[in-house]
Amino acid sequence: MNSSYPPRVDYDNDENSIRSSSVHPDPYEQFKLWYSEEEIEGVEEPNRISLATCTPDGIPSLRMVLLKIFGPEGFFFFTDYQSRKAQELSLNPKAAILSHWPRLQRQVRIEGSVKKASRVVSENYFDHRPRLSQAAASVSSQSSEMLDREEFESRLKGLATGSSALSCPESWGGYCLVPELFEFWQGQRGRVHDRVIYEKTPDGWILKELQP
Repeated sequence: MNSSYPPRVDYDNDENSIRSSSVHPDPYEQFKLWYSEEEIEGVEEPNRISLATCTPDGIPSLRMVLLKIFGPEGFFFFTDYQSRKAQELSLNPKAAILSHWPRLQRQVRIEGSVKKASRVVSENYFDHRPRLSQAAASVSSQSSEMLDREEFESRLKGLATGSSALSCPESWGGYCLVPELFEFWQGQRGRVHDRVIYEKTPDGWILKELQP
């Protein structure tokens, strides 16, 4: 076994320590606060998240997606409804997302149930996408085998350079993750990290601190 390990980076965030008594009682507001601090830091794509889904028989899959809308109603991302993640969500509508913000040495993990966004939400977002992205969503059957790259790119170019407006395909749209658990993680020296979780109950959110 190789005894050489990757370099160790230590954290020093005494000023940014978190406790159940210091965070906002509303996890959405706490997420909004941390997200805005990432924007102030000039982090590129602070809305980049990892999305974990799972088949009914327990085979997980993970990928990076972009968080496009978030608030008390949930956390929204968009995809092809024929994609692997969409197929898994149709059979097992539970998922987890993770925001990792290394500049401030923070993570937020969110678990919950997932439902399709309304067509109004999906179409409104689609209309704001760049033309090439709209064309790609219209041409691609995401996650299916690429049988003819040249033919695919020809169709893509034809739509991307066309002049008529492109409508949101029925096979494309948004999902909303409705949180049931949040974990806010703040890196600290010696790996003695701060961890605060919010658990949803019929009476509201319960806050707890976890050992590192």
